[in-house]
Amino acid sequence: MALVGIEKLYYAAITKDDSAALTFGTPVYLEGIQELQVKPKQNTTKAYAENKLWSQLTSLEEIEVSINLFDVSKDNQVKLLGHTAAAEGGVYASNADAAPYVALLYCANTSREGVKRYGILYKGKFELPEDSVKGEEGKKQFQTPQMKATFQPLIKNGMWKYFIDTDDEDCPENIDTTFFTSVTIPTKKSV
Repeated sequence: MALVGIEKLYYAAITKDDSAALTFGTPVYLEGIQELQVKPKQNTTKAYAENKLWSQLTSLEEIEVSINLFDVSKDNQVKLLGHTAAAEGGVYASNADAAPYVALLYCANTSREGVKRYGILYKGKFELPEDSVKGEEGKKQFQTPQMKATFQPLIKNGMWKYFIDTDDEDCPENIDTTFFTSVTIPTKKSV
């Protein structure tokens, strides 16, 4: 199904991800989402026999994610990039900054009338964004920030992505009000 627009984006800090436990902080709204891109990268090893492709092994390498926001607030720069809020106002960056692992939660519109897609990318770290400012050249242009991140599977269960459309027969009726209150970890459906 085609997606036709993104409405909301949240992030949640990962407080624990190991073989024993998985916990997330409360999701925080990232205002002004313009675009979300998700590009999974796989490695494929091929084996040939009898003059043809005989077998393949495929593994997930990483997931490249980029988001375009209207603006990135001071608070979100501190929380997503590990920068420091300055007592004099503003934010400063240093070589000791460490971005935390976060999950991204989103809501997008679909091509089906009234149907929304809710999704989660489970574990990633944001990279330092590039700064670029262009002159007006006779007219004003919006120059909005793009942030890139590298996502990976969770250690606890190997999940890296989850999504559900509101027309799914198992979709909770109250998903519009509950989805962004915590990070959903789905379980396998019994047949």
